[in-house]
Amino acid sequence: MEKIREILKNLEQKKKIKILYACETGSRAWGFPSPDSDYDIRFIYMHERDWYLSLSQRKDTLEFMDGELDITGWDLKKCLTLLKKSNAPLIERFQSPIEYYAVAGFKTDFRNLIGNYYSPTAVFFHHYSLAQKFREELKDKQEVRLKNYFYLIRSLLSCNWIVNDKTVLPMDIEGLMKLIDTGRRIEIRNLIKLKERVDEEYLHTKDRSLDSWVDSLFEVLDGSRENMGVSKADHSALNEFFLKMVNGNADN
Repeated sequence: MEKIREILKNLEQKKKIKILYACETGSRAWGFPSPDSDYDIRFIYMHERDWYLSLSQRKDTLEFMDGELDITGWDLKKCLTLLKKSNAPLIERFQSPIEYYAVAGFKTDFRNLIGNYYSPTAVFFHHYSLAQKFREELKDKQEVRLKNYFYLIRSLLSCNWIVNDKTVLPMDIEGLMKLIDTGRRIEIRNLIKLKERVDEEYLHTKDRSLDSWVDSLFEVLDGSRENMGVSKADHSALNEFFLKMVNGNADN
C-alpha cells in the first residue's frame, strides 16, 4: 500500500495535478481475488483552475502500468459529467473497501452528490448488459474461467440488489449476497476460497446448481426491470461543486 501511495505522490508532482481520491477496484475490491490478480488502482484528480480555461480539447485521463499495478485516473470534470449519467464504475469506486488516499472531506462530499444523481435504472442496465455478455461467453462451455464466472455472478447480484433495494449497491460480493439465501451464499463462498488458491487461467467445471440459479435469476430480472427509478436532478449541484473545487485550487 505504501508503494502505491508513493507512486501516486510522484504522479502528482510529475503531472502537476492534485489527487483527490484513490482506491482499489476489480477482483481485490470485489472480494474474489486470485493469487496473481493485478491491482486495479483508480483515482480522481484535478488541475489548477487555469487549466480548465483553455479552449482546446484536453486529455482528461491518465493511464499507465507498473508491473502488477494497473493505474488509471479520471479528471474531476470528467467524473462530474459521468455522475450526471449515474455512471456505475464511477459510483462503485466510492464503495471500495480498499482506499489508498482521500483529500479531507472529498469522499463525503462526492458521496452526497451520488445520493442526488443516483439512477437505479442506469446502474441496473450497466450490470445487466455485463451479465448478458458473460452469460453468452460461457453458455456453451463445460469448463469456464472462474474469473469470468464470478463476473457473471457479481453482475447478476448487482441487478438483484437494485430490483429489491434500489439504494447504492455494495461493491463487494459479500455485501451483494445479503439478499440471497444462506445455502447459495455458502456455495459462492466456497468458490471464492477456491479462487484464492488458483491462478487467473484456472478452468472450473460448471456447477449445475449454480447454473440453474443463474438461469432462474435472469428470469426474475427480466420480469422486474421496469420502473426502478431515475435521477431528475439538473447540473446545478455538480457545477457548484466543480467551481468550489477549482476555485479552492486556484494558482495563487
